[in-house]
Amino acid sequence: MLLFLSVMLLALPGFALAASRREPVVDSLPEIRGPLRLLYRAFQVYCSAWHQLRAEDYAPLPESGPAILISNHTCGIDHMLLQASSRRLLGFMIAREYFESPWLKGICSYIGCIPVNRDGRDVAAIRAALRALGEGRVLPIFPEGRIVPASGRRLGEMRPGSAYLAIRAGVPVVPAYIVGTPETDEILQSLGTPSRARVLFGEPINLSDLTPHQAGNKAVQAEVGARFERAFLMLQARALAMANGDDHVGG
Repeated sequence: MLLFLSVMLLALPGFALAASRREPVVDSLPEIRGPLRLLYRAFQVYCSAWHQLRAEDYAPLPESGPAILISNHTCGIDHMLLQASSRRLLGFMIAREYFESPWLKGICSYIGCIPVNRDGRDVAAIRAALRALGEGRVLPIFPEGRIVPASGRRLGEMRPGSAYLAIRAGVPVVPAYIVGTPETDEILQSLGTPSRARVLFGEPINLSDLTPHQAGNKAVQAEVGARFERAFLMLQARALAMANGDDHVGG
């Protein structure tokens, strides 16, 4: 999460050159206000200028109310790519050691990030995530649970925690797929390496046949994980077809 500070240094010099064809009117985004406007613009400028970010459109999230945004995890800039492609404020679940860093805690708290232990058994983080959804926020999740630095060419195994949250919350789940990013799991290297990043979004994943009380069922979690994986693979196939046809995402 050093990215939240590093991006300001990298992106702010480019503000004078910012001219995105799909920049939103930030005043129309109620969740992005005050200092968040500057950070949001910085994300967009940096991702567009340094990583040539293209997306088909903004994330098809509801204009208000809770939702989960799931994505593959390719490198340390994925957070910025997703936020730059979304009109809603994204409060990521981040490793506790980053969240509690003196130079990051303030901004992470302001954005609404949720600290989580790396042991995979953080009940407090799960409760905080469900509370955020109950407050009508968007919760971004990387179901792989770790970075897979293959620039979107392969997926890691789906972890059960993301399925648990999706079943328990019963909110819309929108899949995103990231390709073309720097092939590294080092944050600073991903920040400093130029790339041609693409973000694709899919239709919400249907979980209407499930009820919250099934969230703890391991078989149900596995089924939901399989649905997540299928959604990712469909988006991966679309990205590959576009690349082979030289059909840039978003034109």
